[in-house]
Amino acid sequence: MDGAIFCTDCGASLIGRQRRQETTTTLDEPDKTVPSSAAAPPAYNPTGMSLVLVHDGRRLQLEPNTILLVGRTDQKRGIIPDIDLGNYGGYDAGVSRRHAMIAVSESNCTVEDLESANGTFVNNQRVHPQQPLTLHHGDELKFGTLLLRVEIHP
Repeated sequence: MDGAIFCTDCGASLIGRQRRQETTTTLDEPDKTVPSSAAAPPAYNPTGMSLVLVHDGRRLQLEPNTILLVGRTDQKRGIIPDIDLGNYGGYDAGVSRRHAMIAVSESNCTVEDLESANGTFVNNQRVHPQQPLTLHHGDELKFGTLLLRVEIHP
């Protein structure tokens, strides 16, 4: 299974298999002032919500009233996620092509795993497939092993 870290049938490691080069959109430049831990959560403000790639500080702003597909691009299969993690370590981290959905509304933000091969985790707790989980300021969000931090700005 492409993008998986371990075979779901036998448990064999799939790391080191030949991979294809994929095109992806660019995230914003790294934010050098990203704090390592969250302060007291501010009031929810959907226009001030972002995901920060922990390994390099790149920030992805989330717009209010959107539903976003998270994954990796596969042009041949017509899969073009809204949040494409393919060139940011997503393949090696086990991000599936159609990994998860993030829904941002006026009152909250949720993540839902789409039966991904390597799972979606919030604060190291697995998100059960097809069961949306509310995100909060400072939450650690993992797609496979790719770690992001949820930030809600006042």
